[in-house]
Amino acid sequence: MEQSCQTTAETLNDIIAWRPALASLLTAFSPLLTQAETLTAELLEDPLVAAINLPQCEPSRLQLGASLLSHYTMPDVSGALAYARTKLWPQLQAIPALTDSLEPYYSYLGQVTLEDQHKLLDAVLLNDGTLLSDLATSKNLDAGILHFLATFLYSSLLKAVVLKNYGPANLEKEWPWETNNIWQQGYCPVCGSLPTIAWLDKAVIDERNTYLLGGGGRKHLHCGLCGANWRFLRLACPVCGIAESKQIEILTCDEDSHGESLHWCAKCNSYLPTVDLRERIAIPNLDAQAFGMLHLELIAKEKQLKPLHLSFWNSFS
Repeated sequence: MEQSCQTTAETLNDIIAWRPALASLLTAFSPLLTQAETLTAELLEDPLVAAINLPQCEPSRLQLGASLLSHYTMPDVSGALAYARTKLWPQLQAIPALTDSLEPYYSYLGQVTLEDQHKLLDAVLLNDGTLLSDLATSKNLDAGILHFLATFLYSSLLKAVVLKNYGPANLEKEWPWETNNIWQQGYCPVCGSLPTIAWLDKAVIDERNTYLLGGGGRKHLHCGLCGANWRFLRLACPVCGIAESKQIEILTCDEDSHGESLHWCAKCNSYLPTVDLRERIAIPNLDAQAFGMLHLELIAKEKQLKPLHLSFWNSFS
């Protein structure tokens, strides 16, 4: 039986109830994250998005570790980006740190050229600080703010494109790149980004055979940029790619963890927020869930660990 994910707001409300100390920060960003979720649904109805056909999964390329967008050139999406900018701007302006500095970015992102679209997308996908810095400097913009804004705009667009091409992101589905365990990399099979969160799946009952019950606990990785999920070795580091005894350490905050933990690699010191869905009644929105694990991010910072994926809540810490 399929279980639907909570909305962003529902997930954040649950976390606030469990961890009131995070309430002010989570509440401040909730309108932006909720609007980004709504925007993705709206972009699914956009004719431009409907016309974008991403590459089909070729087992030979996937086995070599080539993500789907690594050999694909995105068409001109300036209209969709302009629409996304308009929809997200009221929530962005409500963030105190951005209120007085957004006007130049609004103008630039509303008329971004195709060449700059490709540069921005490459910078976001590859987390290429040099490319982004050069682009920002040429436009007299701050690279950090430009990265923050471009990530939100492109993420909503990419999630809509992925949903259109590969179907709803139900956590119990098998994605094309998971068939026969074709994809075994720690980075996203669609866009090539490193994951923002991992999750351990629930036990699954096969309704066609009531005697079959899967115990759950398989590890999956989630891309916060395009929304794709993929299975991964439970004891392996997504960066190092090798599963060795005692390589992955698990950090929790308290006994009532609600399945939340950080999995960090003793070799490269990178960490990834992880949620065990076997300890949840409702399935959280994974992007909101990752943001809501700030209490563990602070502990990771004290231990001088590195986030596997730079996100807006850990890139400026």
